[in-house]
Amino acid sequence: MTNAESLPVNEDAGQSNRAVGSEAVAGTLLEIRGLSKAFPIRGSDKVVQACSDITLTVRRGETLGVIGESGSGKTTLGRCVLRLTEPTTGEILFEGLDLARLSQRRLREARREMQIVFQEPFDSLNPQMTVGRQVTEPLRIHTDLTRAERHDRALTLLGQVGLPPSAVDLLPRTLSPGAQQRVSIARAIATDPKLIVLDEPTSALSPEAETEVITLLQDLQQRLGLTYLFISHDLDLVRSVCDHVAVMYLSQVVEFGDREAVFSNPRHPYSRALLASVLVPDIPSAEGAARAERLKGEIPSPIDLPVGCYLASRCPHVVDRCRGERQELATVGMGHQARCWRACEGEI
Repeated sequence: MTNAESLPVNEDAGQSNRAVGSEAVAGTLLEIRGLSKAFPIRGSDKVVQACSDITLTVRRGETLGVIGESGSGKTTLGRCVLRLTEPTTGEILFEGLDLARLSQRRLREARREMQIVFQEPFDSLNPQMTVGRQVTEPLRIHTDLTRAERHDRALTLLGQVGLPPSAVDLLPRTLSPGAQQRVSIARAIATDPKLIVLDEPTSALSPEAETEVITLLQDLQQRLGLTYLFISHDLDLVRSVCDHVAVMYLSQVVEFGDREAVFSNPRHPYSRALLASVLVPDIPSAEGAARAERLKGEIPSPIDLPVGCYLASRCPHVVDRCRGERQELATVGMGHQARCWRACEGEI
């Protein structure tokens, strides 16, 4: 963690608000039901399907990792949860409250409980606003604190993320990427939220800064009781910090389960191929080779999605039923699900 006395510097200078049957399950903070997002194509009646029929549960105080290739829909999912992107269909139940049905006024109130940390820290900060102003902006919007009280709160927040009080008057460009991301985290925790979406929060950082930021996020989670939706390409990082993992492929969640169940015994052919593409030190090479899948061909277009399994054209286990039958996320073990009928029936 950054020493409080030294600051890293960039050397380069009206509807019912609760859905029927949506009361929060004990221990559950966020429940996503049947969420889909389609982006219309201008001048066409076709759409780009970014998220399809996603159903997930996130428990209080835990971290749900979301992994998959670029274009799989991970970031869209995170933005839809906060309604930064409007979902096309589905429910987003936050403590039983359906965010997808809230008016803009009620949504603004609810957002005090939910925040986001973006991938590129510099791009997510206003280059013309001081660190102090940016950290206190959520307080200005969501609280009745006076200007002096907001300033005091900013100093406290900077200390919580390992930055010295002097940072309050600096501009983002004078900070290193790691320090910029600390500012983003301070801003995210300003209103004492319960849920934070972390969208590739360390991908723009050096290995040393990444380690420091991850340690900070884990420490804040323990001290503040935070719940994280952690979106990442870094599979080793997800395995080390997440409690549960959702694997996305071409807009769908194709596998979900406990971290070790997904990483040690992936059941969906896409999950096997994805996880076998990186070196996992504690899995014997023979086991890794046995579970590895070789996917051939190109990823189908998100505009013209297949009728059956979205992986059918690339999967080595495909049979006719896969091409014509819609795949559902179903149980393959205790708390472990896969969107593959052959895996669910024990055929692969």
